[in-house]
Amino acid sequence: MSLQQTQRRRQAVSTIHDLVGAMRAIAAGRIQGAQRALAAARRYEEIVRRGVSSLAAKSTAKSLPAINGGPPLLVVMTSEQPFCGSFNQDVLELAIKRWEELCHLERPHLVMVGQRGARQLAARGIVPDTCEPAATTLSGLRDLTKQLARMIDARYTARQAGGLHVIYNRYQSVSEQIPTEEQILPLDLSALRSSSSQTTTDFYHYLPVPVLIAGLVSEHAFISLYRIAADSYASEQAGRLVAMDGATRNTEKMLDGLLDLERHERQGQITRQVLELIGARCASE
Repeated sequence: MSLQQTQRRRQAVSTIHDLVGAMRAIAAGRIQGAQRALAAARRYEEIVRRGVSSLAAKSTAKSLPAINGGPPLLVVMTSEQPFCGSFNQDVLELAIKRWEELCHLERPHLVMVGQRGARQLAARGIVPDTCEPAATTLSGLRDLTKQLARMIDARYTARQAGGLHVIYNRYQSVSEQIPTEEQILPLDLSALRSSSSQTTTDFYHYLPVPVLIAGLVSEHAFISLYRIAADSYASEQAGRLVAMDGATRNTEKMLDGLLDLERHERQGQITRQVLELIGARCASE
């Protein structure tokens, strides 16, 4: 490799190093925003759950909404953008396993969130029934949740859903994201009654109990979807941060090696020029 080729390669690696460094910094900033959104969603979800628990004892229903024999809804949260390590692979492994288990009973309606995950799943022979683009910014989480909520509400209204299961990466820490399955609907009122019996909090309300519970269940489903979307978004950014951190270290090692090679080739070029001068001087004498 000539000196000019080494210099061009070093410049290319240096550009890549700057790019992955910028992506690493962006991912680190987005994780902080996602953590704040996740904490707020968890607090609100707990408030809604306490409200449903308080009213569950006044309702005779076993679960809400009532199951009408429709196929279950299986929502899988993946990424829209690349460079997030094994984020998609971990979720898809759990999703495929759960898909096969549900298909033995009744084929679920598969909803994929994230174009990249949908393509990877289709490559394994499973074509999603519905595909939604994943959120690429923190502000996009609300729009994604609204879109999912409208679709889910339409299927439940048309009596075409028998349960809502969501598979996603739960954010544990920057270095740990856990593939998780969570059932959001139907809401088990019997379990909520047992939990509400341990608390003495009672709420005043003006709406009829069935109407109020139905509204709170809908609100609980919405905030649970938002919390899961925020969890998935934080996990995606954490995976990207770890991947870009490794890429940064690798490009730094490559730059060090190319700099050493460039110095060696430059020294060899100088040595050849000196030898040529000495040879020309000796020839002239």
